[in-house]
Amino acid sequence: MNIRPILNDAELDDVQRLTHDQYVAEGYTTPQPDGRLRYYDEIEAAPENMVLVAIDDGAIVGTVSVTLDGPAGLHVDHDFGAACAAVRAEGPTVGGVWRIVTEPDLRTSRTVILELIRSSTDVLRRFGVSTALCEFAPRHEHVYRKLLGFATVARCEGLGEVRSPAVLMRASVAEAARRLPPGDNASLATLVAERQRLLDVLRRTAA
Repeated sequence: MNIRPILNDAELDDVQRLTHDQYVAEGYTTPQPDGRLRYYDEIEAAPENMVLVAIDDGAIVGTVSVTLDGPAGLHVDHDFGAACAAVRAEGPTVGGVWRIVTEPDLRTSRTVILELIRSSTDVLRRFGVSTALCEFAPRHEHVYRKLLGFATVARCEGLGEVRSPAVLMRASVAEAARRLPPGDNASLATLVAERQRLLDVLRRTAA
């Protein structure tokens, strides 16, 4: 299995189909006419957002999105705006990890999820982000606390396209990387280097 960034819009479409199928299977949302789930459009399109996929035998079997804090904000700002502002006020650099899904019938989904988490942690670490902010279903709260040292920040009943209860959790990126050490992934190293150059150009242009 290989974890890498998506290569084109067709793969993003696959991600949105995969997200739809998994969220429908979990009961997080209702089936959509086109079989796709699109949300957080402004974050999806932001240069600070990166979409990773797990490839097994040539097919996408899982995905995760990683977002650096920027003008578009983070996905967790939608449901937990005040709580996220409070975390930012503490001074850490923050990033978001979201849309962690695998094929609904994948027997090795736990292994794929762990590799996606490992990879997203590696991306945040390479960018120098200190605090990860994530939104999980309450039933996963204990798992992420035990696995990576996440702490619960706030709770909500669910808003927007995904209408299900959620918890906002935070974790130290350094601690998460210690507990789940990153592997040697040249694709992610290249992604971070290229995206950092793009962000530097955009910031100089905006200045």
